[in-house]
Amino acid sequence: MPDVGIVMPVYKQKPSYLRAAIQSVLAQTYSNFRFVIVIDGAPEVADVIDEEVRHDPRVKVIPCRKNQGVAKALNRGFKELLADPEILYLTWVSSDNLYYPQFIRLLRKELLQGPEELGLAYSCFREIDDEGRPLHDEAVQAQLRDYQAKPKEALLDFHIIGVSFMYKSRYAKLIEGYGMEPVEDYDYVLRLTDHCETRYIPVELIDYRVNSPFSVSAQLKNSSQQHRRWRNAFQTAKFQARRRRNIPMETTVLFPVRDGSPATVDLMENLLEQYYSNFQLLVVDLSTGQEAVKPLSAVPDPRIRVIAMPGMDEKEAIFRVAHTIETPFAMLYGKGGMLYYMDLENMSKMLRKADNPNISVYYTVGHEMVAFRNEPALEEPVYHELYRTVKLLEVLFGSV
Repeated sequence: MPDVGIVMPVYKQKPSYLRAAIQSVLAQTYSNFRFVIVIDGAPEVADVIDEEVRHDPRVKVIPCRKNQGVAKALNRGFKELLADPEILYLTWVSSDNLYYPQFIRLLRKELLQGPEELGLAYSCFREIDDEGRPLHDEAVQAQLRDYQAKPKEALLDFHIIGVSFMYKSRYAKLIEGYGMEPVEDYDYVLRLTDHCETRYIPVELIDYRVNSPFSVSAQLKNSSQQHRRWRNAFQTAKFQARRRRNIPMETTVLFPVRDGSPATVDLMENLLEQYYSNFQLLVVDLSTGQEAVKPLSAVPDPRIRVIAMPGMDEKEAIFRVAHTIETPFAMLYGKGGMLYYMDLENMSKMLRKADNPNISVYYTVGHEMVAFRNEPALEEPVYHELYRTVKLLEVLFGSV
């Protein structure tokens, strides 16, 4: 009996990409699988699919009259597979990628031979353009392999799983199905790994077609509003995962503002683009009529809290808010230009490892390296410098 179940959701897609993707699944060296193709409100692709699968009894095609999105299409397909007690391993595949012949066999082997607590296996992949040409040389590909070879805990900041994966159905039955578009895969993996361990295979098993015309990634690049939607979902998935796992916030960022100008919004957007995500952002609104609230509130993120202190002196406002900080690290933000996207990640990593005499970390002139600041503390706190909170309070209030 088949013990592997595969779902392919299909909406709009170039016929040549769709044919190639289906053929690459049907040509797997491990052939004992069920393959469910969900047509998500796109009847125009039905003939192409029928031509490829009509003589293969492993395939079931489920047509849906209305387009409801990737998450619901996946849930429809997996509902079919999870009802089959013989299906022990699950994966889903995109309609524009190419799956290497060993894709199913190798991922299944890892799950089969691994310990009981192993619930998800994943591999590296290769990015290709719309013509199927590799986008990177071997040096860059090696960097991607290293990037993905992180412990499970790194999932709280980085989507290291990628597009080549398989998981045990017994763990899938412990959680709700896919949701939270457009990061349904990342959110699902975070919820799945609440219950199981992961294992990485540092070999390429998929050619991942980057920015093909109908891909979600291409759509998200069409506007800043779409990018905000993606980022908010991405951060919400992380935020909820930390809450489920009782992981407290590590850093508080204080951001005093006097207006909601585009420059102020850009500064906040810059901070929210940080790879490091385990921080709360306290926006201290000093505008006299709370003019900053509306434009800043248009930037959604679960970590943001706005504190209104209309017309107050900035230093006094910082004094008042700082004593409420409960995280071990803290930063003043807003003066001194933009942060690079890895700055908070690098500084927090360094401060975690530092000896207690080190009160803070900062980037040297020219942004060349992260340096430590030792006792005695400065008389005034420095913006964009990551402090141990107790040391920041000493700078602000004297001995605490």
